[in-house]
This record gives sequence, structure tokens and C-alpha cells, in this order.
Amino acid sequence: MPHPKARDDHNAHRQFERLVFFSDAVFAIAITLLVLDLRAPAGPLDEQAWREIFPKVLGFGISFFVIGIYWMAHHELFGSLESEDGPLKVANLAFLASIVFLPFPTSVIAEGVPTTTGAVLYAGSVAAVGFLLTALALAARTPALMQEGETRGGTARFVCRTLPVPLVFILSIPLAFYSPIWAMLSWWAAMPAGTLGRFAGDRLERRLDAK
Repeated sequence: MPHPKARDDHNAHRQFERLVFFSDAVFAIAITLLVLDLRAPAGPLDEQAWREIFPKVLGFGISFFVIGIYWMAHHELFGSLESEDGPLKVANLAFLASIVFLPFPTSVIAEGVPTTTGAVLYAGSVAAVGFLLTALALAARTPALMQEGETRGGTARFVCRTLPVPLVFILSIPLAFYSPIWAMLSWWAAMPAGTLGRFAGDRLERRLDAK
């Protein structure tokens, strides 16, 4: 007969695996929903038809990239954990809700003509995903949940990596009221901002763990 502690450890591990599998399934569904707006126009695929479908393809590509980046960050975060608790499950559900919502603002900005409403909606939605991921990291990376060898510096590194991208999208919102196109172009700043965040996070991790 299994020892009670071993049985409890097995059940806890199984519950943690269920949380990870559920999260991966939500990401997969969200990415699949993105493609539903991609429909071939009626008639021949001439220049006018491509002009109509191009914004939808571009919106799909941007959001696929965004969701993919956040899936990798989520994967990295949960790879540092070995168990779960109530606050983690609540924070994870809130984060996943923001992921599932992304196909809607994607369909809005993919309509063709850039609008202030569409740019603000999309920027706010992506920023919410990033900030909720930061909140999830703070709920997850506690001594009771992390694997052995994980450090405070590792938590600081993860937070530094997740904050720059949502900040770029938040800062683009005032710009959208002046020019939706310029606001959308400013989103490309998320790439160098993410690189700077990784650099700063690595330095902060070394500094904290050296103490």
C-alpha cells in the first residue's frame, strides 16, 4: 500500500500537470481562433482581392506572434514550478482569459482601415496580457511552489522580461488618438523593448543572486 505522503505527492503532481495541460489547450484554441477570420474573397484573387485580405493576414501574423511569445513565457514560468495553489490557479485563469480574448481585437484591427477604437482596443488587450503575466509570475514564484534551486534573482529576471512589451502597448494608446497608423507602427518597438528587458533582467538576476 502506498505511503500516505507519497500518495499526496502523486496527487499534487497530477493536479499540477492538469493545470499545465489545461493552459496549453487554451493557448492552442486561441491561436486556432485567429485563423477563422481568414477567408478567401469571392471571385478571382486579383490585386483588389489581395488588398482586402492583406490586413487580415497581417493581423493574424501579429497576433500569432504575440500569443506564441506569451506561450513560451508561460512555458518557461511553469517549468520553474513543481506544484500549484489557489492564488496561482486564479492568476492563471485571469491570464488565460486575456489570451482567449485576443482574437476579438485582432479581428477589429484586421478590418482594413485603421481606427482609433481598434488601435486602443488591441493595445489595451495586449498590455493586459503582459501585466497579467507579471501578476501570474509573482503569484507563482513563491518558495512553496518553485523547484529547488530557483532564486529571487530568477523572479526579478522574469518580471523584467515581461514588463517592457505591455508598457510599449500602453504608451501607444495616447498616440492612437492622434494617428492610429502611427500607434500601430509603434508596436514594433516591443521587439527592442523586449531585448532590453531580457538584458536588464539577466543583469538584475546576477546582482541579486550574488548577494
